[in-house]
Amino acid sequence: MENILLSDGCNAINFYEVGDRRNPLIVCLHGLAGNAPYTFDQLSTLLEKDFYFIMVDLPGHGLTSPLSRESDYLFSSLAQWLQKLIRQITDKPFYILGHSWGADIALHYSKLFTENILGVIMLDGGYTFPVNQPEMTYEVALSGWNTYMDQSTLVEWETVLKEYKEYTSKWDDRKEKYVRTLFYKENNLFTLIPSKFTILSIIKAFFTEPFTSAYPYIQVPLLLLHATLPRTLDKARGVGFKQLEESISELAIIAMENAGHMIQWDQPEQTALEIKKWVMQQKMKKNEEELLG
Repeated sequence: MENILLSDGCNAINFYEVGDRRNPLIVCLHGLAGNAPYTFDQLSTLLEKDFYFIMVDLPGHGLTSPLSRESDYLFSSLAQWLQKLIRQITDKPFYILGHSWGADIALHYSKLFTENILGVIMLDGGYTFPVNQPEMTYEVALSGWNTYMDQSTLVEWETVLKEYKEYTSKWDDRKEKYVRTLFYKENNLFTLIPSKFTILSIIKAFFTEPFTSAYPYIQVPLLLLHATLPRTLDKARGVGFKQLEESISELAIIAMENAGHMIQWDQPEQTALEIKKWVMQQKMKKNEEELLG
C-alpha cells in the first residue's frame, strides 16, 4: 500500500494506492470516523492482483485535513471535493466503492459526476440510515453521536479495543493495527482523530441530503452488498431494497450472511469475490454491447 499526501501548504489530502494501474480502477470511500486502511486494507489485499485501488482519507479523517464550515460536509459539497481530487490524480474511468457513510458520498458523487463512472458499489451503506430507521430521528442521532464523541476523547487503549472488538466476529492483531490508525495518542491516552464538529456536521448532512434524493439520478450499474446482522434492521433493509429497485434499473443486491456492518471484516473473502464477479459481469456486458453496437 503506497501512501500519497497532497498539500497546498495549509491543507492536506491523503490517499493510498494498491495494485497495478493497468487493471480496472476502484476509488474507495470509507465510513464515518474511519479511514482508508482501517476500512479497505484487508479487502484491497485480497483483490490487488485484479484491480487498481485509490483509497481516500475523507476530510477530517486519517491524514486528510478537516473542512472549516458545516456546509462543507454536505454530500453535494463532498462530491465536489472528491471531484477536484480525482481530476488531480486520474483521468481513467472507474468504479466507486463506499462503505457506510462512504456509500452515501458515492451515490451523491455519481448523481453529480457521470462522465467517468462505470458503476457504484455500496458496502452496507446508502440504503437504511436514517431514512428507513424511524427510531433514528435527527435529535436522537445527533445526541447519540455527541455523547459518543465526548466518550472518545482521552480514553485508555483497553477501552478502545473492547468497543472495536464488538464490531466483528473475526477479531485479530491486524484489525488492532487498523484501529490504532483511528486515534492519536497523548500521555498514554487515546482520542479519535475526527473532531466532534466534523462528525456532527456529517450527521446533519445525512438528514439534509438523504440517500433517496440521489437514487433517481444514478444512471450506472449498482451493487449493494449488505449485512444481515443485526436482524432488528431487517425491516429497514427491506424498505431500502424496494426503494433501490424502484429507482435503479441495473441493480444487484447480495446478502453477506452472518456479517455485521463491517462486512469486509466479517466476510472478507466473500465480499472480495462478489465485487470481482460483479465487475467482471459489467465488463462482459459492455463488451457485448460494443460488439452489437
